[in-house]
Amino acid sequence: MTSLHELQTRFMDALLGDSPDRAIPLIASPAPVAAARLEVYRNTVRSNVVDALRSTYPVIWRLVGESYFRRVTGEFGSQYPSRSGDLRHRGDRFPAHLAELHHDDEYRYLGDVARLELLIQDAWLAPEHPPLDLARLAAVAPEAYEDLRFIVHPALRLFESPYPVRRIWESNIDPGAEPEPIDLTAGGDLLAVLPHRLQLRFHGLGRGEWVLLDAMSRGERFAASVDAAAARDAEFDAAAALHRFVALEAIVDFM
Repeated sequence: MTSLHELQTRFMDALLGDSPDRAIPLIASPAPVAAARLEVYRNTVRSNVVDALRSTYPVIWRLVGESYFRRVTGEFGSQYPSRSGDLRHRGDRFPAHLAELHHDDEYRYLGDVARLELLIQDAWLAPEHPPLDLARLAAVAPEAYEDLRFIVHPALRLFESPYPVRRIWESNIDPGAEPEPIDLTAGGDLLAVLPHRLQLRFHGLGRGEWVLLDAMSRGERFAASVDAAAARDAEFDAAAALHRFVALEAIVDFM
């Protein structure tokens, strides 16, 4: 006797995969009626996938056009069926899928654009946090700074790309604006993305600043974070970077 789990698995494979006929015997209706009903479900699933991904990746939609977006998201939906009841996570693997599709052609930047869009969504959904207590920080003795572990804002996201992804995103996020030509030789991005008072803000970073924030976000001691940043950037100024990140409210606490 077939278990409920096996029936559900066979039905979902048929619903999401390329062999819908496999599910027809599972539907208590004549074959033509079962096929028609199944197709309604398949169309609904495909439409939900496209809508979910379009809401997360509006710039990708605009860059590639509706026809290609529907085709590539359809392929993505079949290759990576949902394992969660929350559509918010439906497209988490989509940037990697685009990067693999276009890893060596003129559209190789698409995966990074999608990665930035997913990162922006994650940043918006992160919890708020009050700013750093400056009086408490001022009470710390200078010689004790080395052992501090600074805590970055929960909405802070770091982004790195060899392509000018921020410029591509900014010139395509407004559907009414004329997009700029894409110039992949215009330089890459080192960014901190941080929503602030209902506004999305991009902060360009030097290599040392990026390394410092990355190390602190992983819970490294301040001394170790500074050493890592200085090793990657000979012009890195730890005091200036710390002052900047406190002012931007990228650092919100310490222990």
